[in-house]
Amino acid sequence: MSEDEACRRIRAARLAYRFPDLLVRIERGELTLSTIALLDDTLTEANYEEVVGAAAGKTKSGVQALLAKRSPAETRHKVQFTASDELRRKLEHAQDLMRHANAVGDLAIVVERAVDLLLEKLEKQRLGKTSRPRPSPEQTDAARISRATRRAVFERDGERCTFTDAEGHRCSATTWLELDHVNPRGRNGTSGAGNLRVRCRAHNLLYAEQTFGKEHVARKIRERLDPRQRRQRGYASESCELAASGLVRMGFRRAEVQRALGTVSAHHGAEELSGMPVETVLHEALAVLT
Repeated sequence: MSEDEACRRIRAARLAYRFPDLLVRIERGELTLSTIALLDDTLTEANYEEVVGAAAGKTKSGVQALLAKRSPAETRHKVQFTASDELRRKLEHAQDLMRHANAVGDLAIVVERAVDLLLEKLEKQRLGKTSRPRPSPEQTDAARISRATRRAVFERDGERCTFTDAEGHRCSATTWLELDHVNPRGRNGTSGAGNLRVRCRAHNLLYAEQTFGKEHVARKIRERLDPRQRRQRGYASESCELAASGLVRMGFRRAEVQRALGTVSAHHGAEELSGMPVETVLHEALAVLT
């Protein structure tokens, strides 16, 4: 298991040694290893029932919010992760370059500024956001979705999956969001805002299966993953195609991805690329893109 996973298990085990009741709550599904690890610095004999009772059934983010409210500063949160040597050097370099605006080198300020820039880029790529928005005309082109239309649909739907079940409960997903055609493109549906909606990947797939049938959708997926199809798309290896798919899903435009993978391919021979793990291809492509 990963180092982080091992740390969570160790912390949970130590806490369960102090409070054996936690094992019962894990078995019931009231708490997870991740949520128990968050309680490590908070639980005492005096507050056990109150804190654990409030945390039961909550997600990791819900427990983090609970603990933040119990601390003197409700808007402050503790964030921990394991960084590589390369990332540590980058953070230290960023601290040095920001001294004029962050004299003490507060790492939280560095990370927040970096995340602001990343969000600006991702929102522009994935949501079509811009500092100078243009009107979003209703389109008749069934294939192309303009940035203005993408922005309008995500804003309209609140950047959340719009699927609603038979009881009227709306899907809570805010990740892996995609634009789905109400009247599918395969049936001459247009790409105007009125024919688009935000769906998470799972519900987008569900609608496709309901519309075209599971066998048809499964066949199309197999065709897309067929190595022969990958080579026809101009990528040098299967790892390059898999990396391309992942980068596009991360929000990079396909043209950018193709150029980056072309650069990676130019630095390696065909034989070397054919045996290169997809993780290595991704790392090198991201270095070009960022």
